[in-house]
This record gives sequence, structure tokens and C-alpha cells, in this order.
Amino acid sequence: MFLKRIQKTTFKKLSLFTVLFYIISLFYNLHLEPLRLEEPRRALVALEMLFNTNFITTTLLNETWYDHPPLYNIVLALSLKTFGLNTFALRFPCAISLLLTGLLIYKMGKKYISRKFGTLSALFYLIAADLYFYFSTIAEIDIFYSLLVLLSFFSIFHFHQKKQYYHLFGFAYLFISLAFLTKGFASYAFIVLTLSAYLSYQREFKKLFSLPHIIFGFSAVVFLGLYLYTYALYEDLPLYMSKMWGLTSSRTVLERGFGKLALHIITFPLNFIAVLFPSTLFLLFSFKKGQIKKIKEKPYLVFLALTLIVNFSVYLISSGAKMRYTYMFFPIATNLLTYSFYSQIEINSWRNAIFYKIIRTLMVLLGVVFFVSPFINISVNPIFLNLSLPLFGVAILASLYLNMNTKDYTKSISVILFFVICRLAFDHIGMPIKANLSKNKLHKNQAEEIYRIIGNKKDLFLLSSDALNSSDSANKFDCIPFKFYIVATYLEMFREKIITKKRNIDMAGFYIINLDKNKNYPLLHSFEINNTRLALIQQK
Repeated sequence: MFLKRIQKTTFKKLSLFTVLFYIISLFYNLHLEPLRLEEPRRALVALEMLFNTNFITTTLLNETWYDHPPLYNIVLALSLKTFGLNTFALRFPCAISLLLTGLLIYKMGKKYISRKFGTLSALFYLIAADLYFYFSTIAEIDIFYSLLVLLSFFSIFHFHQKKQYYHLFGFAYLFISLAFLTKGFASYAFIVLTLSAYLSYQREFKKLFSLPHIIFGFSAVVFLGLYLYTYALYEDLPLYMSKMWGLTSSRTVLERGFGKLALHIITFPLNFIAVLFPSTLFLLFSFKKGQIKKIKEKPYLVFLALTLIVNFSVYLISSGAKMRYTYMFFPIATNLLTYSFYSQIEINSWRNAIFYKIIRTLMVLLGVVFFVSPFINISVNPIFLNLSLPLFGVAILASLYLNMNTKDYTKSISVILFFVICRLAFDHIGMPIKANLSKNKLHKNQAEEIYRIIGNKKDLFLLSSDALNSSDSANKFDCIPFKFYIVATYLEMFREKIITKKRNIDMAGFYIINLDKNKNYPLLHSFEINNTRLALIQQK
């Protein structure tokens, strides 16, 4: 009876149901897994912004950190201020940025194609494997940055359609200036390439010399100058600009060589398509005769294709580019791929048959896994969580039933629902397992032990000669291992005070030292990170 009712659910109702559970899946157990990868560095910078009440320059252990401009760190700091000093607050901005990007895609797709296309393109973007199951779970910068760049792209098309050129250039430069405040000078390449290509395509290249463009282009230059002038009041501006340029040039052929470039040109596009899964499967529909003609009939899709080609080419010839640098292109590529599927969704063809057979095979395999898993002993996972896995198996079977007994648009939503169930299962089971693994919680435990000894009353210092801003990455963490910064992040959250890096023991307080480089100190506590012996001492 229940399954029959599900079967009769309309596309709109099922979409709303899926979106509701999608939102839950983004935030459920988001806080559990200990900090990892680049999270400690992002967290320390944001925490120290709050503690120092300085939102212009960034510091790491109270030492100037010449890295990206401060906007994303400010966003993290505001999240910490709102939700408290915890891992959920650090990860919230990335997850909400993904959700907002999906909403933006829906709005644009609905306006320029149809409501159903807007829904499908947004949802297939939102479940892209690389974003949904990995990057939306960590406190990284790239999804937030991609949202700003995408807003700049869409401003160009949306206001060009309305012939509102003051709005076009004003909003395009506003969002790209915010993108600059997030990741630096390379952001301006997006607007230069996109405006030049699109206006040339529209045979309106002269608009680049129009009054609206001059006004807002000049305003962007003034904004950039004001920011750099303000920064110079606090820190070394030439060094800062040199570091930002170094971040960009290190990814180019000038630094990496032609051998790596050749390999990159072959593998990078393939990896890009792969991480869009399940939208990758829409390639089945993209090579049908006449499909390119259909895309050319839609000005929105033409703009997206042109934007993707001219901007992605920069990353194609940058052998140091990582996949996360291209996240602003995920919505564009997903839109184009989804349209191929959308335009053939009501046709009974071998393409549809293969697509749904692949999805149903995944549903069956994962359904079986969830039913069998309770019989597998996972010592780090509470048994009651293990026993709940069959419930997710039942949910997957329900999505399979829905997929087999509906057609067209409702059938496609059942695919989205399946991936949302998988993410909820990962949140419910995988997150606690990862949080309970001893290797993952080691650094948090080390921080808790140090905090238990010293509390938050006296100052805590890190004795280190590491040159964190050095271009010689091999020697950056010679004294103190990089993973100590995970410990430092937790300590700053627990104590609500900055740990200051010092080269000498010249003040009263507690110090973290490298035990092999600094001997003959009475130890309060010792621990080890990456085979480096560290210790806590007190200078009275």
C-alpha cells in the first residue's frame, strides 16, 4: 500500500521530499570526524582572526601567514562566532555554499529552460560524487569560491538577456572582486575571458569600451587598490603579493615542465568528467545526432558551453591544477550533460535503458551490502548503528521499486533519492566509524590531554624555527610536524586563546618543544607525531 502511494507521487512532491532529505544529509553528523587535511590551517587562521579582532591580515600561530586574501577566513570566523568553536562551525560554510550553488542553478535553469530542467540540473549537480561525498564534509575554500565565480558568470548572461549593461558589469565585477578577496589575482582571469568570449560571440565586443564597463572596471581596480593599501598599513605588501603570485605560477607549465603538461592534458579532462558522476553517465545521451543543434537553440546553454571552453582551457594547460580548482565548472558541465538527458527523457531508447540498468545495478549491490553489513564486526562502531544499516537497505529497495515502476521525470528523481540515501547511510555509519578510528582521533586526544594539564589560564607557546612562509616546502615543518597544527587547532578551540610561535624560550608560560632538538627540560607531558618526539614544558 505504501509503495503504491510512493509510485503515484508527482514529480514536484518527490523533488521536494528529496531536497528535504538532501539538506538533512549535508549537515547530519557533519561535526563528528576529527579535523584533517587543510582544515587545521583554515581553522587556525579563522580562530586567530576572532581572537585578534583583525580581519585584514591572516596569522598562523600568531605569525603572519602570507596566503590567500581574508574573505573565506572571515566567513569561517563568523560561523565560529555563530555556532561556537567547534568542527561543525568550520564545515558549515562549505556545505551551505554547495546548497546555495544548487539553488542558483535551479533558478537559472528554471528561468531559461524549464522548471523540470532547473530541478534536475540542480539536483544532479548537488549529488556529484566529489562534492557530495567528500568536499562538502570539510572546511575548505573551493566550493565557496566557486559560488562567487558562478555568480559572476551568471550575472553576465542574465543581465545581457535583459540588455541591462550597468547591472551586467556591476554585478559581474562585484562578485569577481569578492572572489579575488577569497583566492587572489587569478580570479580576474575569469571575467576577462568570459566577457571577451561572450561579447565577441554576440558581436558586441565594443561593449568592452562602453561607459558601464569603464565605470565598473575602474571601480574594481580602485577596490583592489584600496584593499592592497589597507593591507600595506598592517604588513609587508610586496612580500604578500609575491606569495600570492607564487601560488598561481606554481601550477603552470613554467614551473612544472612540458612532460607533466602533456600527461595533464590527457588525464585532467577525463578526471573532470569522472568526478561528475552520476552526470558522467549522461555522455550516453550527448553524442546523439542533432544534440549539439538542440544546445545551440538555447542561448543559456550556448553561454555555458562558451564559458566552459574558454575558462577550462586555462586549467588544461596548467599542469599543477588540482580538480578542486575547477569546481566553478561543475555546475556548467552538469547543466550541459543534464540537458542531453532531459531532452531525451521521454524517449524509450537504448540510452535510457543502459543508464537505468547501471543505476539499478548499483541500487541492488548497495542494498545487499546494507543487509549483510550487520554480520560484519566493526569494532570501532557501536553495534546499534551497525544494526540500523538494513533500514537503509529497505530505503534503497524503495528507491529501486520507484525507479522500476515510474517513468520519465519521476523515474529520474528516484536516482537522486538513491544517492541521498547513500549519503545518509554514510553520515549515520561512516562518520562515527571514521571518528572512532584511533589514528583519526589521535591528535584531538593529544590536545585534550594537554588542555587537561594546563587549562586556559596561562599562555601557551610553540618553540619552533620553522619558516612557515618559506618557498622551500621540504623544510617548512622540519622542527614541528605539520600534523601538530591539528593539535594546535583543538587547543585554541578549547582554550579560546592563541598559541604563539616563538624561536626562543624568553617568557613565562607553557611551551611545546621538539624533544630531540631541545634537551634537559623537565617534562610535564610528552607525545609523538610522525615519529617526531614533542613535549610540554613550563617556563616560570
